[in-house]
Amino acid sequence: MESTSEVPDDCCLVADEAEKEALALKSFKETIAEIEIHLAHKAQLRSRLHTTVQNRPEESYFTRLDSSIKKNTAFVRKLKNFTEAQKESILKDINTLNLTKYISEVANAIVEAKLKMTDIASILQVCVVLHEKYADFSSQILEAWQKVLSLKKDEKVSNPSKMRVDVRFYADLISCGVLTPKEGLPLLGSFLTNLIHGDKEEHNSATIILAFCKFCGEDYAGLVSQKLLNDAERFKMTVPTSNWLPPDKRQNVRNLLREYYSSLCKHLIQDHKELQNFERQNRRILQTKGELSNERKEKQEVLNQNFAKLLNMTQQFADVLAEELPELRQDLSPRDEECSVLELCENMSDQARETLNELLWENEEGRQFYENLPNLSVYLPNLVPKVSTEAAPLPDPAEQMIDIEKEAKEIEEGEQAKEEGDEDIKPAELEDEKDDADVPTSLQSNKVLLDSFLTTLSACVNREMIDSAAIEFSTNLNTKHNRKKLVRALFTVQRTRLDLLPFYSRLVATLHPYIPEVATDLCNFLRQDFKYHVRKKDQINIETKVKIVRFIGELTKFGMYPRADTLQCFKQLLLNFAHHYIEMTCHLLETCGRFLLHQPDSHQRTKVYLDQMMRKKSMLASDSRYLTMIENAYYQVVPVDSSARSSHIKIRPPLHQYIRHLLYVELGNKGSTNKILKQMRKLNWKDPEVASYAIRCLTSAWKVKFPNIRTLAGVVAEFTLYQEFVGHRIVDAVLEDIRWSLEFPISKFNQRRVSMAKYLAELYNYRMVESSVVFKVLYTCITFAVSYDRNVESELDQPDNLMRLRLVLTILDTCGVFFSSGLAKKRLDCYLVYLQYYHLFKRSLPIWTEDNPFPVAIDFGIKDMLLSLRPKLKPYKTLQEAADAVENLEKELMNKLSQAMPELRMDMVTADDTLACIEEEDMEEGEEMPEDDRCVVTAPRKALCPEDDDFMAALDRMVAENIHEAYSRGKEASKAPAVDIAIPWQVKASLKKPSDGSDKNFLGDSIGGELGGALAAASSACAAVASSPPSASQDNPTVNFFLMTRKGNKPQFKNLALPSDSELAQNLRNREEAEKAEKERVKKLTLDFNERQEEEEFQDLYGGANRPAVHNVNRDRRGRFQHPKGVPDAELIFGGARKNR
Repeated sequence: MESTSEVPDDCCLVADEAEKEALALKSFKETIAEIEIHLAHKAQLRSRLHTTVQNRPEESYFTRLDSSIKKNTAFVRKLKNFTEAQKESILKDINTLNLTKYISEVANAIVEAKLKMTDIASILQVCVVLHEKYADFSSQILEAWQKVLSLKKDEKVSNPSKMRVDVRFYADLISCGVLTPKEGLPLLGSFLTNLIHGDKEEHNSATIILAFCKFCGEDYAGLVSQKLLNDAERFKMTVPTSNWLPPDKRQNVRNLLREYYSSLCKHLIQDHKELQNFERQNRRILQTKGELSNERKEKQEVLNQNFAKLLNMTQQFADVLAEELPELRQDLSPRDEECSVLELCENMSDQARETLNELLWENEEGRQFYENLPNLSVYLPNLVPKVSTEAAPLPDPAEQMIDIEKEAKEIEEGEQAKEEGDEDIKPAELEDEKDDADVPTSLQSNKVLLDSFLTTLSACVNREMIDSAAIEFSTNLNTKHNRKKLVRALFTVQRTRLDLLPFYSRLVATLHPYIPEVATDLCNFLRQDFKYHVRKKDQINIETKVKIVRFIGELTKFGMYPRADTLQCFKQLLLNFAHHYIEMTCHLLETCGRFLLHQPDSHQRTKVYLDQMMRKKSMLASDSRYLTMIENAYYQVVPVDSSARSSHIKIRPPLHQYIRHLLYVELGNKGSTNKILKQMRKLNWKDPEVASYAIRCLTSAWKVKFPNIRTLAGVVAEFTLYQEFVGHRIVDAVLEDIRWSLEFPISKFNQRRVSMAKYLAELYNYRMVESSVVFKVLYTCITFAVSYDRNVESELDQPDNLMRLRLVLTILDTCGVFFSSGLAKKRLDCYLVYLQYYHLFKRSLPIWTEDNPFPVAIDFGIKDMLLSLRPKLKPYKTLQEAADAVENLEKELMNKLSQAMPELRMDMVTADDTLACIEEEDMEEGEEMPEDDRCVVTAPRKALCPEDDDFMAALDRMVAENIHEAYSRGKEASKAPAVDIAIPWQVKASLKKPSDGSDKNFLGDSIGGELGGALAAASSACAAVASSPPSASQDNPTVNFFLMTRKGNKPQFKNLALPSDSELAQNLRNREEAEKAEKERVKKLTLDFNERQEEEEFQDLYGGANRPAVHNVNRDRRGRFQHPKGVPDAELIFGGARKNR
């Protein structure tokens, strides 16, 4: 049986395929036949016009026709409004009218007519008939077309839709023979060239070019669509082409069209990339904020529409030109988990939906209460639902939201918002009371029934009673006035009866399919009252506020209150997270938080808002009651099983908990630094486990509050005085963490990255790292995996990722003030040039537009940093200025480097010559290596060369000179200093007064005094000592010396006068002048050294005042001895006597 059933199926498949193949072949043959008919018709028209033009009627023929002005002007007006239906009447008028004097008006009317693509064939017949009868028609219509198709180089087409028809019409006039190719082709060629060359970027005229390719490409460029080529290859047939134009001209037109198509492909790829970047930005915004602004949504819609149009246009061009479509690369960046929640929920299986229901509702009874509502049509068959019973697809939550910043600005205007909210809510109650007074007397009985219904409504405290109340109201009390009364009763429920809110919400949800006004009015009242209480910012009526938010939560679970509006309420409460708003937030979460978290369209925003709430809670300086309420509400929305909680919570040893308490809790307290330092020193640092954990806690700067990072760095700096290895390991860990953050740019670690950059800068302030390390990190931020090519996008440094600039600003704002002198100042000057280039390059990327501007916080941060560090530095305004500055700086540095290291330039020049590929010879298997080529590993040997001998000789010579110099210096130091022989005091006493009144004193006014003596020549037994005073007498210029001789053991002194120009006197004078100059030089060096030392001390004092100093805790470690209580103080008692003593 199986074999007999399979054979017919195979036969059916073969028959279907054969039938499809026959249909495709038939369709292809019909298309070929149409092309042949079209080409034959064009050729027939050309030959017909060629023969009839030579046999035009004579002037006597036109004299018999009607030449009245009225009919001719009517004919011209008819041509201006030409349609295909008027063709027969116009051809009839041409045969009866004499248009010789009106041929220019007729040509202008034909060119100015607003035609459609379907009218082209009819108007061509009219033009052919006119060309056959009137010789001036072709010249007049060419002149008219020159006015329309005269397009300048950069001129834009004002009406593309009309121009699309006109180009085809004009091209068909040439191909049909009305205009000769010599007359018409230059105008068409110039128009297409200017149009294509002026539209290679925006492609606004793509429809004009596409229409020309579709309808005229076969005649002018020999174009055959890709589909026809595939069918011709498939059926092994040829497609007929037109041979009207020469092949070279057709090739020129084809090249022009392909050039336009290539620019269109580039535009498509660029728009696709821009669209992907914008979608990636939206995903990041959704991850961080949870919503999109209206401007971004509108822009995304515009981008999607433009890209769809451009893609459709490119596909049509590719088919007509038989070209391939460009490859559109998809965004391979990892999508965030939260951004794909909706996509996952669309393809959810039944089992997954059951799991989702378990997450939405606490139990099955709760799900039945909120989802299974009574159907009123069963009880009232004649009641027609006003809304669809099926749940309409909810719009995107972001479509009903505005930006957080705008709402925060609105909330700040509290007084005005309070008055508007008050006026919106209060008049509704007054109007309702006025309606009560105007009730007709005929409806008094109905009013009694309604009052009884509203009275019993507060007693409906279970599901059956509230469903019966809904049926009763829809059966007996469904009037406009009663609906308003019901909404008022539901809205004014007692603030203490919170138990009625779920049942009232179920009543509204039951009536909603048939009476939607109740739900709409009630939601509007609740929304207005909520805004009123939020904007009023008072601390009263807490029970009313709680009732409002719980009512909103219950209606949200029934689907009556939009989830987007509920999240809006949640966000407004977070913006004013204090006092009563905390209680309102907690009640809203307890009511519908779990429902919002597990709904596909509200999951992401709810998660973001919950994270914001917990962050605000950690920074909240409030009482424990609010903290407990927040935690209870959060864990009620995000329940954690006991088993899961025990598996996720880390159980730390008490010592680890104490270390975390010291560093993460006690660190910010006043005066806690010494305590923390003392307790950390008491740890067992010899234990590797304790030391490793403590160092890890000291490294985790992102876990402390941002202002306390400086204190943490101070603790590390002081602690390094006792445990030196701790500082090294912490600095290594900080640098490793910064490097890791650059290699893995994950947005959720941005706060950690900024904290570690701040920590590194503070460690430099406390002299834990050198400036070279800081500059290496700074250069890494702007060079590591950075692409300065606009066409190449780096995965680690996306165009819209500006975190690296924030890291640089954090480091420079913290420690940049200390790069003010020496080598650090020069390094910072060079770095600022590269930093400005990186900033301006990021700013010039095409991703930043008017709708998505470059963040002003970065611009202001750069300006403030430059103003504080280099006030006189003029920032670069354009990217080209920064690029030129970088080029000049690199040239200057390379010149200095080549002067300092000339061999570096030689290495750079000969680098290409010294590195070459080593050719290897393949050896066959089994072939033995020659003995000469075998590699033998031996110990390194010393290679003798002349350079080594020269080096050793120079080294020996230098060592010998140093030894000789040291020996000479020691010998000189051992000798007694050579001084002049002093004049005996007996001689001084006898020579204090000069013998001649004209001579000066030998002692006080001498050239050299006691130090100016010199050896005066003598024999082996004589020595001369001279005071060398110059003679004051101008008549006898002599210099007096004392000659000391020894007679026995007694020295004798004799006066000796020598001329002042003698060699002995001159040598003495030159020696004294040289000694005096040496004294002045030593004096100047001493004074300059003192001034320089004072200046350096002043700079150290100034720098020390600005830089936090490391305190020496050892100085005050030992406290002063304190006497036991009750013992008298001896110093106080005997202090005075001790001082007197």
